[in-house]
Amino acid sequence: MNQALATLAFFGMGVNLVLFLTRVVGQNNADAANNVSKWTGTVYIFSLVGAFLSDSYWGRYKTCAVFQVVFVIVSSALFSLLSFIIFLFIS
Repeated sequence: MNQALATLAFFGMGVNLVLFLTRVVGQNNADAANNVSKWTGTVYIFSLVGAFLSDSYWGRYKTCAVFQVVFVIVSSALFSLLSFIIFLFIS
């Protein structure tokens, strides 16, 4: 269930990120697509980092717990920041 929700969030954010970067931030399509590609690459690299930490140091459950906490904190911070930016542009 957790993986399904994470996958849904990943693809949902990827689609909406291009629209956000072009319409709100004001980037052109090429720059927005490039930034989304960088974001996607970063997500995949961190999967490898998590696998290395899990296999070498922490173990499966501790790695999952640590990265879930990081995911919630970063997602909440980004949501708050983006909501504030959108509020500034709307008002």
